Amino acid sequence: MFANSFELFIQRTVDGLAAGSIYALLALALVVVFRGSGQLNFAQGEMGMFCAFVASTLTLSGLPLWLSILLSMVVGFVMGVGIERVVIRPLEHKNPGGVLVAAIGLFLLINQLAVAVWGVDPRGLASLFPDGEDDFFRLFGAAVRWERVGIFLVMLVLLALLWALFTKTKIGLAMRAVANNQDSSRLVGIRVGWILAIGWGVSGAIGALGAALLAPQAGLSQALMLGPFVFASAAAILGGLDSPLGAVVGGLAIGLIQAYIVGYVNFLGGGMVLSVVFAIILVVLLVRPSGLFGSQRVERV
Repeated sequence: MFANSFELFIQRTVDGLAAGSIYALLALALVVVFRGSGQLNFAQGEMGMFCAFVASTLTLSGLPLWLSILLSMVVGFVMGVGIERVVIRPLEHKNPGGVLVAAIGLFLLINQLAVAVWGVDPRGLASLFPDGEDDFFRLFGAAVRWERVGIFLVMLVLLALLWALFTKTKIGLAMRAVANNQDSSRLVGIRVGWILAIGWGVSGAIGALGAALLAPQAGLSQALMLGPFVFASAAAILGGLDSPLGAVVGGLAIGLIQAYIVGYVNFLGGGMVLSVVFAIILVVLLVRPSGLFGSQRVERV
């Protein structure tokens, strides 16, 4: 009996890490935008959902799955750049408070645009990884699906790529400078406007990848990203809105909490997961308002 309980624990842990990896990817997308502009992109989830439909359409036209997902990430990048240039930037200069309203409006617009283009019927999107009944391996006796491990590894690779982008490239260093101080960045010749647009584009591409990884499990529909986006937002806040590492830690933590509550705390039920998560976040923010890994602001008195 102990062996069976341990195997079940391993399975729930792996499932939690896989779900948490999706939340971490979406949280990373939120963090990339927030670091540069100080704004939360409430349309992030819907942008990812739209790109997942693009990937599905491309696969149905005969393109390989991996190429379809890459092209959908390009679409996400273009969407992010376009939204920043056409909608966000003009509002930031004229009415900064209107950015929040615009993001909510974009959420509704993109959702309804997807309905208009693809209808309301769910459709499928294949997984990048083996996901059949026999596609698993044994870990301490527990059956672990390769798809779960693959999602987790994709998240780690993306985190490494973002680290390389921010620390080893001129664009990444410029993005860090703009996140730190836009006025000083302009003085040294950095084109702040385009750097912000690139940040939104990178965020859009990450969101597209997250949605493409989620769709094979959850089913591709216009509601695909509603729940995951809430958990991803919570993950970004928990880890710190300006910390990529915090986004990953927060996403994985929430995925594990979700898996353990559903698996072990029967009296709460799956519907109470979000309440428990936000209760934990509230406690963390009371102790550390900037999140677990967020930068604390120091102000001169």
